Amino acid sequence: MTAVMSRIRRIEDPTDLMSKMEALKEAVDSVVQTFEIQFDMKLVPEGMPGAPDPKNVLYGSTLALTNDEVNYQFACVFSDSVAQQLTRTLFEMDIDEATPMEDMGDALNEIPNVAAGVWKAKREKSMGEHYQLGLPIFLKGNSWIKYFPRGVNAIAQKLVGPGDVSLQVILIWQYGLNAGGKQLMTTKTVESAQAQGSSVPLQVLQEAVKAVVDTCSIQMDLQLEVDPNPSDPREADVKFGSSIALTSETGGWNLAVMANQSSCEALTRNLFAMEDDETPEMEDMADGIGEIANVAAGVMKASRAAAGERVQLGLPLFMEGRSCIEFFASGIQGMAQTVRGENDLEVHVILIWQEG
Repeated sequence: MTAVMSRIRRIEDPTDLMSKMEALKEAVDSVVQTFEIQFDMKLVPEGMPGAPDPKNVLYGSTLALTNDEVNYQFACVFSDSVAQQLTRTLFEMDIDEATPMEDMGDALNEIPNVAAGVWKAKREKSMGEHYQLGLPIFLKGNSWIKYFPRGVNAIAQKLVGPGDVSLQVILIWQYGLNAGGKQLMTTKTVESAQAQGSSVPLQVLQEAVKAVVDTCSIQMDLQLEVDPNPSDPREADVKFGSSIALTSETGGWNLAVMANQSSCEALTRNLFAMEDDETPEMEDMADGIGEIANVAAGVMKASRAAAGERVQLGLPLFMEGRSCIEFFASGIQGMAQTVRGENDLEVHVILIWQEG
């Protein structure tokens, strides 16, 4: 819990705390409502709201809700047994049937996807707030809960239900001061640039790659070369990374910057001017990769504005593993491009999007 608490700024303003408690209550109500409809299951809060607890969290799903003043991540997290139980229930599987990771990603993505839409409507009605919704992203592990970016706040509420079902509803937010129905889902990616039927995603990927290359050049004097052809993100060799949402009225994008462990460590050493033989702590790596993604997303936001698309930035989330780029929701597509530097440095710039 110490690692988590150190990442959450203490909310000194009582009015601000009360407003976020009310926002969390509406988020909890939205999840409860979603479970009643999707799973015919009644959930009730257990205990008081507090810092997110990474203990026993193995899976989760989150999406961004953004406007000019505040950026939220709406997340639900689960243990392994609960994730499997919910997947079997949603897909009407036998109690002893294996739950493929793809099905689990579909099922868990559906929960915040529906609940966040309900929450968005509640906030518009109760507070007159308007948000743009991002894309549901499936996350494995709990590193993203342990290592929030600096200046980011989070509050959680545990919910319990029948049959030992329990989960946490988490609201993560940051004020916008820096650049930074039941539908079963299936994995889908783009096999080639020509498969899109549109040049817009490829253009945006090129903008994202340029943003990352320029960021590394300016921030670290690190020169990177770009592979000529986009690829399937599921083929990328990745261990860690950071993902940030860019939301708009016409569609959503997610920019992810990911690499294998040695490349992530090299980027972190470069950014924080560490010694060549120094091994970065996980917290430093989360900060470093998150900073690269955050700055690159700001550059990408400007390039989208120049193209006539106004986007809002979500929060950079640290990722361990590759689940977020293996299991996309229905209608969500992905494409990657690799950039390389000296000493076998290899970074994958990944664009995830949904049109309409």
